[in-house]
Amino acid sequence: MDQQPQGKSDKRDKKISDVEAKLKYANQIIKNLKQENTDLRKYVEHLEKNRSQQYPIPNQVQTKLSGYRKIIRKSRFSQLSDWQFHGIVFLVAILIPVLFGVITSFNNRANHSKPKTVQNSTKPRISPNSVSNLPTLPTNGITEVKTLEGPITQGNNFPSQNSQQLSYSVITPPYLQESEKLNSVVKQVTDLAKKRNLPLDPLSITLIDINNSTIAGYNQLIYRYPASVVKLFWMVILEAEIKQQGIQKTDFQDDLNKMILNSDNNAASRIVDLITDTKSFHNKLEGDKYVKWEHKRTSLNSFFTTANYGDINISQKTFPIPDLKMSEPEGTDLQIRGTDPKQPIRNQITTDDAARLMYEIATSQAVAKDASKTMLNLLTRDLHPEAWKSANPDEFNPVKSFLGEGLTNENVTFASKAGWTTSSREEVAYVATMDKSTSYILAIFGDDPAYGKSKTIFPQISKLVFEQMTCSRERSPHTCFKNSQG
Repeated sequence: MDQQPQGKSDKRDKKISDVEAKLKYANQIIKNLKQENTDLRKYVEHLEKNRSQQYPIPNQVQTKLSGYRKIIRKSRFSQLSDWQFHGIVFLVAILIPVLFGVITSFNNRANHSKPKTVQNSTKPRISPNSVSNLPTLPTNGITEVKTLEGPITQGNNFPSQNSQQLSYSVITPPYLQESEKLNSVVKQVTDLAKKRNLPLDPLSITLIDINNSTIAGYNQLIYRYPASVVKLFWMVILEAEIKQQGIQKTDFQDDLNKMILNSDNNAASRIVDLITDTKSFHNKLEGDKYVKWEHKRTSLNSFFTTANYGDINISQKTFPIPDLKMSEPEGTDLQIRGTDPKQPIRNQITTDDAARLMYEIATSQAVAKDASKTMLNLLTRDLHPEAWKSANPDEFNPVKSFLGEGLTNENVTFASKAGWTTSSREEVAYVATMDKSTSYILAIFGDDPAYGKSKTIFPQISKLVFEQMTCSRERSPHTCFKNSQG
């Protein structure tokens, strides 16, 4: 549970770090293109020296040539010779650093002259048209670059104590198409919220049908405060460190369980310290000491932004943290919130971000197949009333008043991470029938005190969506909706 005050997020250097990541990506592509050119040149020289004999093309070079032929056939340069085509490719590659330099300079000026705007598009970000903002270049034989330098940052000035590269396993968002049926379901959800006299502007929804690879949403690209849903992201980074850097899980398994099952802020604080190599100071840090500390903390963002997760911020701890005797941010945790107390920098993600991550966990893509299975098991809730009813009404309950409560009479697999404050209610969940004929992701953020106070809206939404998703296999969503309303 997180009791931070409501406010809008802002990150002054975020766009600069994004450009640096893209520049690193472009440089890696240039390096690979140069290597491929070297291989091809050596092979041509080899043929020139041995014209009188016939030699088979080496497999490595043959694969690369095949990749180039496919690119040429599909491009408007199909009438050009191979060397003309490669010349154009290298010209584009050389221009990339110049382009990014100009963008960086522009962003430096823009960041000091105006605040960051919130994305308000209603078109789903998880779509084939928004896979990446990076330049399109031939990629056959090129390994995708999706790295974060150690547990610190992309850090050009502050190298990691660990030389290994920490990277997320899925650099490209899933290929999901918009669905009229899912749009109808989402419309029914917003109608329900409106009927309950709840405001729609602070509401965001993303719904993914896993079986049909379709998506729909409402305000799904607007960045909102995620409360304890952010702990889902921290868990994935932790699993990546376990998998890629050999951290011993037994040292913090108890904290991981508490963070995910009970949304415990003490445990979450220790995990954030672990995966960033930082700690919370009660006093502010000065000069380079703070700069290094901040770079380590913001590496949490870089882990996902380098995998095309957008402009998320997950670098803020959740409060209160009793073990640190912090009821609210102070010291370094206050510094990282910026200098404007009226508009503090806070964690921010979209429901699309949350839905994508849960989708990648549910489909065994996050970090690794075994890691995804482990995370999904930890997120799975027992919906039997005796299992989730708590004797302490003030204790955070991941089912009561959330999406799981609306499915207590259903025979389903239910995995979720919920968040709650006095001014908001959030959750992302994976729901599947036992025969997997229905399987979907639902992410809802209600960033308003009305949602924080309502103990019934999330269960009602969950029940409605489940009825629509299971019913629509045989009948239209409109017909199902009529029946679900009695």
